[in-house]
Amino acid sequence: MKSVLSIVFNNFLHDSRVLKECISLQKGGYSVRVAALHSGDLPEEDEIAGVPVTRIRLRTRQWSKNRLVQLIKYAELWLRLIRMARQVDILHCNDLEPLPVVVLAKWLVNRRAKIVYDAHELEFDKSDAQTKYYPRFLLRAAERFFIRHSDAMMVVSPLIADAYVQRYKIPRPVVVMNCPNYRKPGPHEDLFRKKFGIQAHQRIFLYQGGLSPHRGVELLLDIFPKLGDEYVLVVLGFGLLVPMVEQAAEKHANIFYHPAVSPTELDRYTACADVGFCLYQGFSGNHNLTIGNKIFQYIMAGLPVVASNLEGLKYVLTSQMGVVVQDFRDPGQLQEAIREIGTWKPEDYRPHLEAAARTYNWENQETALLTVYRSLYE
Repeated sequence: MKSVLSIVFNNFLHDSRVLKECISLQKGGYSVRVAALHSGDLPEEDEIAGVPVTRIRLRTRQWSKNRLVQLIKYAELWLRLIRMARQVDILHCNDLEPLPVVVLAKWLVNRRAKIVYDAHELEFDKSDAQTKYYPRFLLRAAERFFIRHSDAMMVVSPLIADAYVQRYKIPRPVVVMNCPNYRKPGPHEDLFRKKFGIQAHQRIFLYQGGLSPHRGVELLLDIFPKLGDEYVLVVLGFGLLVPMVEQAAEKHANIFYHPAVSPTELDRYTACADVGFCLYQGFSGNHNLTIGNKIFQYIMAGLPVVASNLEGLKYVLTSQMGVVVQDFRDPGQLQEAIREIGTWKPEDYRPHLEAAARTYNWENQETALLTVYRSLYE
């Protein structure tokens, strides 16, 4: 049995893609462990949905965020990961940040290991010029060098696969979209109405996912108080903008905040809304080309979508599945789109969403994932 170490630079509480991959690999006959970062009071040794997890506790974690100090933290993490990488057959690298660590670990302690580079975003253009996420030149230089030392590569979108081919002149990465498991249409539990006392005549519009700038959250908080009580906004997620959302929920009767739920529970909650939002603001190449796992969640739950006019989102959505806002940064156009989709009748959009759900589901993506793994030893 081949052993896999899947490496993430988060605490592995809300990483639905990596969890689905690990479960699929276990079903495919692989022994899998996740190496994640420790935070808070989470256990260092854990198990999520049958997947063993080791969270690495860094002694330098509380040190300054100065970039030089960050390199020291990175070095400590690398030393800890080396111990875990010595005996495994496959190192599965999620996103760019762990890739240099993984390649160096292979060179120094485990030359026989295979490396799978799993880019969850358009890594060389995932930040916009207005942020200091990572220095662009450093990120791009690291990827250009280390990408050629991976044995296989996966990406989350066909458009992102094309962008990687064009930029690095590499073989086309395998596309493994971040789709949810297939579930047949059926009754839901009305969790939001029960929790928040939302009335039957009110339509629930759902934003779920990371609460960060440039995802349309601020626009929605500004628009919904002007729409009337029949339009209700539920924001489900975590991130920097949680205090802003909580303040809006306290002030306005038609805005509600729900903390993030585990990936295994998310489908239940998504199905309890009427309309979904995916409003990336398009400040980077990644925003333009990514499809976004929330789009697939909405499709599987049978929710029509209000989406930004971006290439990745339009790749999936048809005019029968949602409304694309042409100028998605214009509050007036977004408000108009919300009112328009509020008039849609379920019989008009549900057949199209059900057909899309039979294509965009994890069972179909699982086949591509296992094909990548089999190719490592062919």
